[in-house]
Amino acid sequence: MIIKKINNNFSKSEFKNKLDRIKKLNFLEIIGKIKNLLFNFPIFSIFCIYLAQCFYEYSLEGRKDLQWMHAHLGLFGVYIFFSTVLFVMGFVSLGRFIIDLTKIINANNDYKKYDLYNMKKNNKINKYSQLLLKKFNISLVLYRNILLLLFVKSLIISFFKVTKDKGATLINHGQYNLIAFTTLLLIYLIGFLSWYLIFKNWTIKNTIIRLIVFIILIYIIFSIRNIYVIKNWPIGIDGKKLMFKDDGNSKVCKIESDFIAWPSFVPKGSTRIITGSSECPSESEQFSRLTNGFLTMDNCKEEFKQYTLSPVFWEEQKKFDTFTNDFKYYEKLFQGKTQTLQYRGPVRIQHETVMAICGNQTEIHYQNLKNQQFYQRTLNNFNSPKIKVHADKVKLPNHPDQKYNKKPIDILFLMIDALSRAQFKSAMPSTFETLQSIQTQGHSKVFQFLRYHSLKPFSDPNTMAMYNGYNRVQYDEVDYANGINDGGDSTNGNFTWEKNPMFYQSFRNDSYVTTWVTGLCQDWFQHYLKMDKEEGSVDHEIALPFCSPQLHPPEKPFGIFEGPYSIRRRCLGDKHVHETIFQYINQFWENYKDVGKILHTTFMDGHEGTNEVIQIADKGFQNFLQNDLRPKLNDTFLILASDHGQHMSGYYMWSKGGKIEVAMPMLYLVLPTWFLEKYPDIEIQLLENENKLSTPFQLYDTIRTLSTFPEFGGIDIKDPNGFRNENQKGFLGKIPDDITCNKLGIPHDFCVCK
Repeated sequence: MIIKKINNNFSKSEFKNKLDRIKKLNFLEIIGKIKNLLFNFPIFSIFCIYLAQCFYEYSLEGRKDLQWMHAHLGLFGVYIFFSTVLFVMGFVSLGRFIIDLTKIINANNDYKKYDLYNMKKNNKINKYSQLLLKKFNISLVLYRNILLLLFVKSLIISFFKVTKDKGATLINHGQYNLIAFTTLLLIYLIGFLSWYLIFKNWTIKNTIIRLIVFIILIYIIFSIRNIYVIKNWPIGIDGKKLMFKDDGNSKVCKIESDFIAWPSFVPKGSTRIITGSSECPSESEQFSRLTNGFLTMDNCKEEFKQYTLSPVFWEEQKKFDTFTNDFKYYEKLFQGKTQTLQYRGPVRIQHETVMAICGNQTEIHYQNLKNQQFYQRTLNNFNSPKIKVHADKVKLPNHPDQKYNKKPIDILFLMIDALSRAQFKSAMPSTFETLQSIQTQGHSKVFQFLRYHSLKPFSDPNTMAMYNGYNRVQYDEVDYANGINDGGDSTNGNFTWEKNPMFYQSFRNDSYVTTWVTGLCQDWFQHYLKMDKEEGSVDHEIALPFCSPQLHPPEKPFGIFEGPYSIRRRCLGDKHVHETIFQYINQFWENYKDVGKILHTTFMDGHEGTNEVIQIADKGFQNFLQNDLRPKLNDTFLILASDHGQHMSGYYMWSKGGKIEVAMPMLYLVLPTWFLEKYPDIEIQLLENENKLSTPFQLYDTIRTLSTFPEFGGIDIKDPNGFRNENQKGFLGKIPDDITCNKLGIPHDFCVCK
């Protein structure tokens, strides 16, 4: 019976006729048929919207595992892309179908039945839809209203699904997803509007001609610009070049050169329409000042004024569940030290951090205070060592010029998070030119390490390697099968201070005052090493200002528009955060000008995805190097370094150039010329190693090796007997031309050498 029914409905001749009609259709007609079948069928639209929601849900997956997150960034980007495409297809097709139905309804005068599903020539309603309408006797008005309700419901559900996660953490990173999602939708919208306006005013022929001319012009401009970028990308100080390859040695690390450095094509200030001004509020807008140790609140019009010494913000963080274990050290450190007092007039502040309170407004200030205990501990000991052990092994400078015998060379370590060598040059041209000017002047010499290679595209392993020589890279089976050199740290035992002291611990405590500026609300030691720093190893530590709500919002501390990863300017009062750090450095240098100084600080200006914030910092860095530090460089060892390149943008996730740059952070070492003239072998080795493959481990070894020179104290306190071998001299020792990533502990899947 069933077969007979099928034969009645679809006879062989009828089937043959249908097949012949399909064969006669051209490509455009076939596309039209498919479009009519899908886009005029609401179930297709609803299915697209459902899939789009699913893809976006997939992109929200998070884990408290930075390495896993970095490995899945590209996949999340693909999910977001397909999500936007499907959302557009679903809502546009459903919206157009509703509009077409409304036109059909309005064109008919019979508002009782609307029995239009029998209209054979109506191609706005899919034939299957017509059959359903006929079967259930549904009018077009009801059908249209049902679809309109579905459209609104889908829109509301989609909105809540896309915006439900606005977090900015590893587990909840919806804020970053939402930015990417919105950006793609804006691109589609601009594209559709452009397409509509073009075809509205031009013929197809004129459009094609103009489009071809436009593409040719863009290609010419791009090609000219790219020639300059490719030529300029490998060039450093004194015109020296990063060697992409060395034809004379097939084993040397070869770096690919056939890539496009896309950030070089993005106009500076292109995000200002979203992020606003790059300038901080003016001084006149601030109600308080901290000048020469005195707090004034002249611009506060409130009758009741207060100030808090060593302010803490842990309760707000606990309220929003953003208080993490690495803050416990600071909570304990400042327990009982916080005090709120009434402001009655200019008052001397004896704490390094103070918060001025004017009604509901607060302003944070910080300063370096000279500690007489630290000062006396380090004064006049350089040539008369007062270290507790191994004082007899100290090598004294005995320089003909007595001014070099009074104190050791100062050490300033400026670490800019997430900044490649190439990005430093393009985003901070004024700072780069200042380094070139210092080199040209000749009082100090600048050494650049063009093949300096990070270990992973995030801070953990790189900062541990450069600060205490510890290897915590998570290698895979392929690395171990290749015989990776993990230094024994990844497989043998736990971290110990005896084996891996901080770089500054190699220097004499009786000659150096040590300062650690966190640069963000994070205890590096607890966050990465899961332990407190050794007691007494750091004299000054500045963290509280960076934990204030202005810089670390307690509800969403790592947002797109607020916090240390913000794409907007980062201000503390009327100054950029980096400017306040430079101000603190200048105070520290002045307070301890008669003794040795070691200061390390982290800058977060490069840690965001637009490349704009680091450009804002260029002026401040240039001013500090040129006007504040340059007169002191005759007595200062400057380290200007980064842990890795940019890793928060599409350039890193989806381009060859981004994969290369994230692995090649910047590193510059600046030493006084008189010191290099006394030890010419140091300069020879540094110059020889500028184009050698190296890692943060070599930087750590270099700093520790310098501690053994008389001008830096004459002894490595953590290795007084000199057990560290020739392979642990860093850039001051021999680095083979053909050294490999495997030998240096760089994982195979991150190495850019080919």
